[in-house]
Amino acid sequence: MMPQCYKTTTPWCRLRFFSVPRRCRVTRACSASGAQASTQRPLVIATRGSRLAQEQTRQVQQLLLAAAQLRDQSLELSTLAIDTAGDTSPSASLRSLGSGAFTEALDHAVLERRADMAVHSLKDCPATLAEGLVLAACLPRADPRDVLVANEAKSLGELVPGSQVGTSSTRRAAQIRHAFPYLQVIQLRGNVEARLERIKSGEISATVLSLAGLQRLGCEHVASKVLSVDEMVPAACQGAVGVVCREDDAWVIQLLSSISHRSTFLEVSAERACLSALLGSAEAGQAGQPFPDVAWGCNAKHDSDKATMDLDCFVSDLEGQELLSTRSTTGPWWIAKMPKPSAPCMATFSGWSREASDGCRSDELGSRAGGVWWLPDRAENMLVP
Repeated sequence: MMPQCYKTTTPWCRLRFFSVPRRCRVTRACSASGAQASTQRPLVIATRGSRLAQEQTRQVQQLLLAAAQLRDQSLELSTLAIDTAGDTSPSASLRSLGSGAFTEALDHAVLERRADMAVHSLKDCPATLAEGLVLAACLPRADPRDVLVANEAKSLGELVPGSQVGTSSTRRAAQIRHAFPYLQVIQLRGNVEARLERIKSGEISATVLSLAGLQRLGCEHVASKVLSVDEMVPAACQGAVGVVCREDDAWVIQLLSSISHRSTFLEVSAERACLSALLGSAEAGQAGQPFPDVAWGCNAKHDSDKATMDLDCFVSDLEGQELLSTRSTTGPWWIAKMPKPSAPCMATFSGWSREASDGCRSDELGSRAGGVWWLPDRAENMLVP
């Protein structure tokens, strides 16, 4: 596909919430002549072919074009649609496909220089990015909560015993089984439209979906109820869209940093660090690695006014019989501790769970989150509005 040149008239006021990370401006800046020469280089964005992925990529394109216009530059942007393992195996469970089922093929395209960047739903990304890649930007985060979609019931508690609740998420399944053991949780794969059709036809009673995904598709009205974090802890990075690129591509990093949303990046860094701690090693978090036989979720909320980070986490066996949860409100440069499993469940968690460091500074948090290199040297710098 020949790259197309897109132009925009987006005013400055639409970009006032985005900031260029300080370390990026100091250490990653290109020379003036180099940056000017690079403006003529067409950029290819790798994306999945689904409607949701295409909409997320369109948002990234619009922001990049608006940022370029502010610098009196032009960009040539094109997209490269790629089928991932998750797309080509719709009947397989996500657990059987392993980590990175929806992202690994896109990342390979970037590393092989068939594309310059890739747009991901960050909840699909492995805890550890492939060597040579960096998470360079996050869009403003959408609501990370889940929603219940049902024909009649307005809550999970209103579903009659034996009702079938479809989901492909072990996280959602474990929490439903724990709180509502009388419901039947079944495997449900497919895009959002296909899942909604199965609800409409009465094939299953209900499903649980991401509110952010429904909002981006303009169909949030189908939700029967928005589930609070107390009712359903979201997946790490749910509602967050990120863009990865090659760590040696200074010009693209500079472009992406100009559209990155600071609070979202901090929340994503905390959640990815928490996920890395739960998995126990960088190798366990790489793409292609099998998932451990546990379910987990975490959600961080950064408050720039109070300079705090709220963190909700849970971990459970797949059947939801033993579920451990924690809620912490901490300073932004600390990572909350996860409780160790109790004795009856030690066999399931042995060799897997470990406590996060009680003294992890913000820069450590960033590096553990898989290449987030831009976090300032002093945590106070992150809190400037």
